[in-house]
Amino acid sequence: MTDAPVFLPRTTYRLFALGGAAVALLFLREILSGFSLPSLFFLLGAIAFALIHVRWALMRLELTADGVTVRAPMQATTQIQFRQIITCEEAGRFMPGVSLVYWPVSAEGIVVMDVPRTLFLPAVARQDELLAALQERIPE
Repeated sequence: MTDAPVFLPRTTYRLFALGGAAVALLFLREILSGFSLPSLFFLLGAIAFALIHVRWALMRLELTADGVTVRAPMQATTQIQFRQIITCEEAGRFMPGVSLVYWPVSAEGIVVMDVPRTLFLPAVARQDELLAALQERIPE
C-alpha cells in the first residue's frame, strides 16, 4: 500500500453512465415492442454513451513521487514521469478535465522528443489540487 494520493473521477460520470443505461433500456423496450431502424440507431448510441462514461467513472489517477499513474479498465496502466511532461492545463467546456502533453518514452527508457503525445484525464473531485501538484513538478 502506498501513500500516493489517488484522485477519483467526479460522480457526474457515474450519473451519466446510469442515465445512458436507462435510455438504452427504454430504446430496447421500444425495439422489443416493434422494430424500427431509428430506435436501433439510438439504442446503439445510448449504449456507447453509457460505456464511455463507465470507463471514465472507473479511471483512477495516482500521483506518485516521480509521476502520474493512470489506471483505466481494460487498458494497460499508463505511467508518465514528471520529466516527460511538457505542459499540463485544464481543458474542456462542460466538465473540464486535465490535459497532459508529454514526450513518450522508448523501450530503453529514453525520452523521445520527436512527436509529443496528449493524454486527457477525466475531471476529478480534487482537480485544483491535482493540477497544482502537476504544475509545480513540471520541469522548466
